[in-house]
Amino acid sequence: MDNIVETVRFKLKEGTDAQTFLAAAEGTLPYISGCEGFVYRSLSLNEETQEWTDIVYWTNLANAQAASNNFMQDAGAQKMVSHIDGATLVMAHESVKMSAMGECIESA
Repeated sequence: MDNIVETVRFKLKEGTDAQTFLAAAEGTLPYISGCEGFVYRSLSLNEETQEWTDIVYWTNLANAQAASNNFMQDAGAQKMVSHIDGATLVMAHESVKMSAMGECIESA
């Protein structure tokens, strides 16, 4: 079965400080990394549009959906989501059809 990539795109609520949001997002790491089937997660920002993209790789769709369905029960998730403009949120689960990985480097 194909791995699954979950993408969540959104903007922050007006007046939300990016550092405050990032601290809240880091608070979700224990939940996400503890979910069955978790592989990898990154959070990026398009500086021009101020749109964030949260990307999570899962071993299969069932694990991705289970994690998503239970996400809001986590206190860290509730704090992170409180900073997101819900009207801008778009989420998708897609099958990975090709992948490649270079040498792992430490992120900035």
